Amino acid sequence: MNPIRRTACYLTMVLLLNCAVQAELIWLEELLGRQLLPEQNTAGEFEVYRDTMEAVWEELVWFPVPDSSVSKEASVAFENSWMAERNYGGKRGHEGTDLMPSINKSGYYPVVSITDGVIEQAGWLEKGGWRIGVRSGNGNYYYYAHLHSYVREWATGDEVKAGDVLGYMGDSGYGPEGTTGQFPVHLHLGIYVPLGADRELAVNPYWMLKYLENHKLTGSY
Repeated sequence: MNPIRRTACYLTMVLLLNCAVQAELIWLEELLGRQLLPEQNTAGEFEVYRDTMEAVWEELVWFPVPDSSVSKEASVAFENSWMAERNYGGKRGHEGTDLMPSINKSGYYPVVSITDGVIEQAGWLEKGGWRIGVRSGNGNYYYYAHLHSYVREWATGDEVKAGDVLGYMGDSGYGPEGTTGQFPVHLHLGIYVPLGADRELAVNPYWMLKYLENHKLTGSY
């Protein structure tokens, strides 16, 4: 492909991505309007939310799964499954993005923090299995679920830096503590932004992950 045509293709992709993001922002604005109480539903509230979303983009550093320096077959793929139907524990929408590995081996792929922050939650959840939650300095919450194991014993308040290994991708969850094998190995990533006192709003990680695909660490696995 000649340089002019390659540049044109690149600009077209950037335009399409921008259109998709703008469409999602419009959807989020409508969703925010439905979630706010009548006395809260003002243009100022959305401005706060918009500023929060900008803060999410600014604090992103690394893709959550490093490339392998050992195996060319070790890769991950993901699709925009935002709000796709899920049925375990009752019908609901999928609040996140699933990163699916090419090698379906629990405990093989390291999972790193995509931002700086502190550990807020670690341990078992019926739906999420072994999970870990990182709260960023801007107050946003990053949720990593279905892990096989942790890289070490985490405690609430432990500091993490972007790129620190949190644990290893697995297939835990959908049952009592220790349940595995109910679905293929994968990492579920969720992102939640603060929405007033004691309330949070899930946002679609897909576009953040598309951006972070160009910001990957390399690991020896």
